[in-house]
Amino acid sequence: MSFWGCLQSRRFKNTCLFFSFFVTILACGNFETLARSGAGQLHYNQAIIDSVDREIAQCSDERYLAVLRGFRWCVAFCDDDSKFDFTFSNYVVMLDELTRYRARPALAGIVHALIVREFERALPKFSAIFSTDADGYEDFISILPIAYRHQVPAKPLKEFASHHFGAVTPIDRLHEFRQAVKKRDYDHLTDLVVWAAFLNMAYRWQVDRDFTLPPDNYPTIMTECASIPFAARFDQDAYHDQNYYATHVLLALNHYGQRSVLASVTADKVFFYLAGNYDAVRYRVGDFDLLCEYLYCFRQFAPEGVQFISEGESYVLSQQREDGSWGTAEDFEGDPYDQLHPTWTAITLLIQGGPADSP
Repeated sequence: MSFWGCLQSRRFKNTCLFFSFFVTILACGNFETLARSGAGQLHYNQAIIDSVDREIAQCSDERYLAVLRGFRWCVAFCDDDSKFDFTFSNYVVMLDELTRYRARPALAGIVHALIVREFERALPKFSAIFSTDADGYEDFISILPIAYRHQVPAKPLKEFASHHFGAVTPIDRLHEFRQAVKKRDYDHLTDLVVWAAFLNMAYRWQVDRDFTLPPDNYPTIMTECASIPFAARFDQDAYHDQNYYATHVLLALNHYGQRSVLASVTADKVFFYLAGNYDAVRYRVGDFDLLCEYLYCFRQFAPEGVQFISEGESYVLSQQREDGSWGTAEDFEGDPYDQLHPTWTAITLLIQGGPADSP
């Protein structure tokens, strides 16, 4: 599922006034389209939108412009309270990953400010966002590495956890993982691998100094993933879940963009599986989100200029909608997560490549 921007490059600043004016006019034309998506005057984050608009007006790189427009759509989409509440945990994971590419410091700064603001916005509603059970506590723990990285004040988070999760007993997820392995339940395996990664990230950020965390079984789980076969064929129902399990194993290995993928038996197993199934995913499966995740995974391994990756990314660029989003009509008939996810996968893929701005 599932781990950052065209700043005002000096190269672009030195271009002629006419070209700057021309790009600005084009961008303003795009703003009208984006405004029709609900990104006119926002209730919470108009200042963020204004900052993004300035970046768009000065952007001459097609790939990065697509990221900016997609990010802009996400901010507008989550300005709606019901969508924000539904997607909050996933939304901040996406935002955090956009800050991890140093070639794009302007976007990283904008997104960092947004993350802090969105935590402040969410805090009074945490009781509604996070259920008072083990699942809710795990969901809450998953946002803490992001909060710590962006220096969100910990005291109100601790106070909330103390009264909201005080009676919660953690679940033995390692046992669940091993049961899911026996059943070849790839869907549940995906959830458990992702949870193990976020818990490990919490320990990495020393969240355990302030919060009571379950045991960190990440090393064990990631090692045992190496023995899980990719048994489903293209024509079987489990193939869909198997593919998302494979991509999320790699997302767990790179901590959703927080670190590089290190060589391991598990990483090799996933890479060879993805390589062997790419043509089916690109040309037969018809799942845009999965294609983006495959390409994201390949970018963790492959050098620049690999032809099939470049072709796939060109296709992704071609599928962006006029309002800056990605997704099908069916996606937009789903819940807020279904609506957000295609754009999430596209922008976290595309932010990884393209020319860097001059220092």
